[in-house]
Amino acid sequence: MGWGVWSIVTGRFGGTSLEGTKFALYYQFPGPVEEGHGTACAYVDSRIDREQQQALEAIGTGKAAGGIFDLFGSQLVTTWLPTKLVPIEFEFRNGTGRVRIAGLAEAESELLRYPDGTVIEPLVELPHGIEYKKALMTNTKRWWWRDAELLASYANKYGAVAKVKFTDQGCVG
Repeated sequence: MGWGVWSIVTGRFGGTSLEGTKFALYYQFPGPVEEGHGTACAYVDSRIDREQQQALEAIGTGKAAGGIFDLFGSQLVTTWLPTKLVPIEFEFRNGTGRVRIAGLAEAESELLRYPDGTVIEPLVELPHGIEYKKALMTNTKRWWWRDAELLASYANKYGAVAKVKFTDQGCVG
């Protein structure tokens, strides 16, 4: 299982501005991700207009974008649950922050620390990465997801925070 949340700073989908929009994807697989047969759901911020919602659904489910969205949307996920329109809160600053998807999911992230309390900021670079090219590794203090059969709850697990650039070809920066 895995999930991601995107908060779009600037961007367009055709003639539709996506500036300030948010969406999330949750994936669940019966075995290794690369074997596919996944179940997924797209969550789109309910506070944006209908054209923006439709654009984000098309991108997130792989119907209109390359890279990670196409890979998961058309190759690895065989069951897409109906997209849900829900308020999405996304607050991050320097790797620390939280995500809340109204009544369905929450996560809180913090910077990593050595046992003596010293804050560290390890970066991972994936020159050929489809989800990001460079990301800050974080500790996800807690996260939970409660949506019908998509259920999970964890504490102190790997997290990554990245600022990325996507085109219709996928992640390009």
